Amino acid sequence: MKIGIDAGGTLIKVALLTDEGRTFKKYPAGEINHVIEMLNNEYAGDDVYLTGGKAEYIQEKLNFDATLSIEFDATFRGLTQLLKEAGMDLDRYVYLNVGTGTSFHQATRVSQKRVGGSGVGGGTLMGLSYMLTGISDFDEIIERAENGDRDIIDLKVHHIYNGRPAPIPGDLTASNFGHIINAQKTATAEDQLIAVIGLVAETVTAMAINLADAFETKNMVFIGSTLLDNKVMTDIIYRYSELKNAEAYVVPDGEYSGALGAIS
Repeated sequence: MKIGIDAGGTLIKVALLTDEGRTFKKYPAGEINHVIEMLNNEYAGDDVYLTGGKAEYIQEKLNFDATLSIEFDATFRGLTQLLKEAGMDLDRYVYLNVGTGTSFHQATRVSQKRVGGSGVGGGTLMGLSYMLTGISDFDEIIERAENGDRDIIDLKVHHIYNGRPAPIPGDLTASNFGHIINAQKTATAEDQLIAVIGLVAETVTAMAINLADAFETKNMVFIGSTLLDNKVMTDIIYRYSELKNAEAYVVPDGEYSGALGAIS
């Protein structure tokens, strides 16, 4: 058996490769010592590969040797494999890894270059959601957000033009959280959650569009645990990408790119 582990700031992602196939698992970063205990007790005789910000910590606690990989290289190797499996044939593209924060990369078929990053990402989504609503469970946040109404909190183009013709679509955001002061009714927790996701999604997508323009490509790939089952966020990514004539790809199991690539 081969075990790849991407130990990040929010989640520990695991890829298990056996003769029978491939399995993905994830654990909260707070359970890192449980993961270490599991590795020592159950997988000491297997090949273990580590990457991510907490990889060295795990390695120090293991009772056996593991192979370390540079995080960005491992993620690219895993992403390349997942793109191929998904039939996404891209010669030249940018990709954004939306984890706790967001890292930006330019890529071809054979190489990648990290060109920047942002503190806006899943940590922002979780932190603001908790601060506003007291909800700290990711699955609950994205589920309840689907019933929210962004028009109560966000200032949209149609609010400004108030029925008059606008030069851009009226549903676009003019200012995140810019309408709440003038709102005619109290925002619910669901409204607050969808507004937070909207803020993160629009920021990440805008950065991707600018990055793609600079790299002279229309192809934008999005991976990371923040996108997992997050329909509100992926819908926004697709909507804003379409408006700029860009091609957005949300890769299935993309959050496991690092864990998978650590094995390669």
